[in-house]
Amino acid sequence: PREVVGIHDNTGLPSLDLCLLGSGADGHCASLYPKSSQVVVSPGGRRAFLPAEGKGGITITIDAINSARNVLLSAGKATQSDMVRKCLGWSNAATNHALPAGMISTSNGAVVEWLLTQDSAADLPAL
Repeated sequence: PREVVGIHDNTGLPSLDLCLLGSGADGHCASLYPKSSQVVVSPGGRRAFLPAEGKGGITITIDAINSARNVLLSAGKATQSDMVRKCLGWSNAATNHALPAGMISTSNGAVVEWLLTQDSAADLPAL
């Protein structure tokens, strides 16, 4: 119900308080796989959930994830270091359908944080 979840002013989609996601070395998150039909409809879609391709059930859309107030995305394995670098370093990551985790953005006001390990952050430039 609206009084429990709330609706995002810009997107009209549910605005969750927290969206907690894992990710894969291929850049998938939330059962959203690179270049899948669920990913290609974003950004700009107006649906919160879609059928999960090849899995059965449903998955939340990238637009709905980006409508959350806070998003926490985890990547903890060394095999994810290249994906993390691309998601956090490419200027076109928010529209790159080949990298769904990189499409999670602050464009709708979400606070997006990544939980990384030393191994998964190994390819990031030193601060």
